[in-house]
Amino acid sequence: MGKQRIDWMHKLRRTCRGIQRNWGLYLLLLPSVLLLFCFNYLPMYGVQIAFKDFTPSQGIEGSPWVGFENFQTFFNSFQSKNLIWNTVTLSLYSLVAGFPFPIILALMVNQIRVKRFKQVLQVVTYLPHFISTVVMVGIMLILLSPSNGI
Repeated sequence: MGKQRIDWMHKLRRTCRGIQRNWGLYLLLLPSVLLLFCFNYLPMYGVQIAFKDFTPSQGIEGSPWVGFENFQTFFNSFQSKNLIWNTVTLSLYSLVAGFPFPIILALMVNQIRVKRFKQVLQVVTYLPHFISTVVMVGIMLILLSPSNGI
């Protein structure tokens, strides 16, 4: 028993010395750990809503616990199979369309020799990612309007 305690204490001291020696690296790691905690672990608090009879006026803590009742209601409904199938289908479609097409487009744009055309095409393809959808649709409606558009 005594040897295990000494061995454990030795490992703890060695780890503490390593942290003290590399404190700058741990300081660089701190923002990443904080962002990971804020955006991946704090939202997990809201997962409780699936297991509660949630009412916004009572909040998450005040709502009564129902366990798997919400899941049983969902899986026993007549629409559950269609909803699951639609979700899987849309996910597969987004994988098929979202993975190879951008790579193919990037390779095609990379082969364009006319520098000005290449720049315009890059701006046109990336612009929707920087402008909200509402603004983009408004611009399209103005430009493509049959009465006074381009």
